Amino acid sequence: MAEPRIGYYVHHHGAGHGVRALAIAAAAPVPVTLLGSRLPNGPWPAHVDGLQLPPDYHPGVQAEAFDVLHYAPLAVPGLRQRMAQLAQWFAQHWPCLLVADVSVEVALLARLCSVPAVYVRQHGLRHDAAHRLAYASASGLLAPYPEAMAPAGDPWRGKTAYTGWVSRYNGLPVGQAEPGRVLVICGHGGTGLNAALLEAAAQACPQWRFEVAGALAPGRAAGNLRWLGELAAPAAAMQRAEVVIGSASDSLVSEAAALGCRYIAVAEQRPFAEQRLQARQLQALGVALGLEAGWPPAERWPALLAQARQLPPPHWQQWADAQAATRAAAALVGWLPRQ
Repeated sequence: MAEPRIGYYVHHHGAGHGVRALAIAAAAPVPVTLLGSRLPNGPWPAHVDGLQLPPDYHPGVQAEAFDVLHYAPLAVPGLRQRMAQLAQWFAQHWPCLLVADVSVEVALLARLCSVPAVYVRQHGLRHDAAHRLAYASASGLLAPYPEAMAPAGDPWRGKTAYTGWVSRYNGLPVGQAEPGRVLVICGHGGTGLNAALLEAAAQACPQWRFEVAGALAPGRAAGNLRWLGELAAPAAAMQRAEVVIGSASDSLVSEAAALGCRYIAVAEQRPFAEQRLQARQLQALGVALGLEAGWPPAERWPALLAQARQLPPPHWQQWADAQAATRAAAALVGWLPRQ
């Protein structure tokens, strides 16, 4: 019998899905193929390869709304091609498992092709019919965060493997923070931030030194505001900062957890209230400041930074450890078909 293989579908929105996929794939004891139209940058381990899929959109095409599907537009050539490529991959690599991170439609395609699917869970209000169908038809659910972050009364808890926060930085030491240094990280998933908001925050906090990392268009360099541009690996900058500010996205939260940062999680507008509810739960656990209402007015930042300074970074460590990706990979291996 052929060696079992994991196919890991990587959603193209933002960079976090790909970074997480590569961390889990690297820890897997079986071959893994990353599947998607935006695959993570290398280097990749020898047992990991990739299948580049065409984009699933076409100019001018509007997706109809269905209760049980999130995205199924008609007349999109790339969507037909990618689904055909996935079905062919299933046929060529049996026995295999499909990990959907994330797509209801890709997970359902695997199930319809008689391939077990594992759905990667996200925060937010996932009670719609499409999510319920994906969760019910999946062989398992993978939560790349601690069980303490799960919503109260979650009906899918018993089907879910919780790993702790999965990050490319799991296992790195907590850095020596420099007092008064603030790092603001702007991710790739879209942001409501702009240069004027950051300039106003820096001006309101003259005793702090602000650095901004990410693709956000820089403004003017004030005395206590510096623009770093995009950082391929921001770990060192995060370790130097006394306080790190970023979105309440899975990827940035997991990196802050792995590095033991004093973190302010600012919720961005996302479907299913994903970041708003994650910010709320982080605040409730006391491991970070969670701002559900988005970026606050400049006059609030002195008090917020003073409050963040009091956060105890060791609190992260009970849920962010070097074994999170290994734990996730082990769970996936447990769902591989045996025939």
